[in-house]
Amino acid sequence: MAAVSSMVLAAVAVSTAVTAYGQYQQGKAQQQAYEYNAKVNEQNAKIAQDKAAYEADKQAQRMRRLNATQRAAYAASGVNLSGTALDLMEDSTTQGEMDRLAILYGGDVQAIQSRNEAELNRFQGKQAASAGTSAAFGTLLGGASTLGMAGVKMDVWKPTSRLWG
Repeated sequence: MAAVSSMVLAAVAVSTAVTAYGQYQQGKAQQQAYEYNAKVNEQNAKIAQDKAAYEADKQAQRMRRLNATQRAAYAASGVNLSGTALDLMEDSTTQGEMDRLAILYGGDVQAIQSRNEAELNRFQGKQAASAGTSAAFGTLLGGASTLGMAGVKMDVWKPTSRLWG
């Protein structure tokens, strides 16, 4: 009977330890997954800014070509680059620069969103790790209680009058 009691108590202890370890590991694995997502978000932020810079450069090139085409067309037509013709070229340049700045701004906004998502993922990862540790600790406490009560019920150890009143 003592051997059976010892085996049962050992099984409870091992089961508790394995469950607690699994909970701890699950929390750590979730944290790693969130950290991976955070790194992807940071890469996306860099990509958004790089893409915006590329698109802004393309916009600037388009505007330089448009201005050159306008100058050539005005010169070929004999139009003096003053007054309305100059106003139109300046307006085209202004609109082109506004478009270029809007492209850069859009890239910055997208990058900020991605960085915010990265921070959220890191926070969630820390929470998952903490939850796993707490669950493991709770399992160990519950298992110790179960082990103690089972030991008393199986007369493996006897309560003393000081502890059990």
